[in-house]
Amino acid sequence: MPNDDGMSAQAIRLGDYEVHRAWEGFASIRQISSGEIMHSRTAPMEEARKLYVEQSYLAERLRKKPRNDEPLVIWDVGLGAGANAMAAIECYEKVSGARPLQLLSFENDLDSLRLALRQQPDFPYLRVDATTAILANGHWQSSIDAGLSWRLLPGDFLETMERAAAPDLIFYDMFSTKSSAHLWTLGAFRKLFVACAGRAVELFTYTCSTANRAALLAAGFHLARGRNAGEKIETTIAHTPAALRSSFARRREWLGSDWLVKWNRSAAKFPADVAPNERWAFEEIIRGHEQFRNSPPPKRLPSTT
Repeated sequence: MPNDDGMSAQAIRLGDYEVHRAWEGFASIRQISSGEIMHSRTAPMEEARKLYVEQSYLAERLRKKPRNDEPLVIWDVGLGAGANAMAAIECYEKVSGARPLQLLSFENDLDSLRLALRQQPDFPYLRVDATTAILANGHWQSSIDAGLSWRLLPGDFLETMERAAAPDLIFYDMFSTKSSAHLWTLGAFRKLFVACAGRAVELFTYTCSTANRAALLAAGFHLARGRNAGEKIETTIAHTPAALRSSFARRREWLGSDWLVKWNRSAAKFPADVAPNERWAFEEIIRGHEQFRNSPPPKRLPSTT
């Protein structure tokens, strides 16, 4: 989970990244240009397991074999230093008789992963064989289990997603709007919603930003509260309409009228790509969203933005 933090002493760098050593004792990667740190307050694998693997019930999903042996497809959006990918692979290898897993990682700058691999003693979760293969060939196939594969799609996610198999789960762990604003817009999430192709898809992300949640809702997703992480009180889980019928959806804590009231009062309620003359229509989309139809409508307040 990216966040702001201080410089590390005697930094080890590669391109726009350096190794950051948290006072808690673990290492993570800091983007020099933005100051954002991947997993700033929680060790990378701890956060990856907690927010992405455990919240998605990945082990439980992998134990359920589909009728046609179709693989479970995970989109790892924002490969970074590889923690989320390693946590997914670790989970697969612990599940006996697992459903095939196809892991697709999206990344536009591989220097963060190269740096972590170069400093592997500081990032002991990295599988050297798998990471080396991904960096060299863009693909890794488990030599132990033919059902486990990992593929890299380098470049701008909004373009490369069009070449990927439709997902079942999305781990959305991009840098924040501070440095990757175009990946948190209404347009980006609408494109992502279309890429889900009507499937039962769940998206997990560290953000609880009001504007980001509103963008996801307006794109067509339904939202639930996710676990806290580091300095975040809560995170976000997004579902396509088809995913609402799954047993996993019944375990979620859904956003309700309390969130709608908060959004209505917010001074930052609109995604960056919603123009002033589009805001009324955007507000109507949020207020009329199916998720809130059984919630009392909030009192309309003048916009403060």
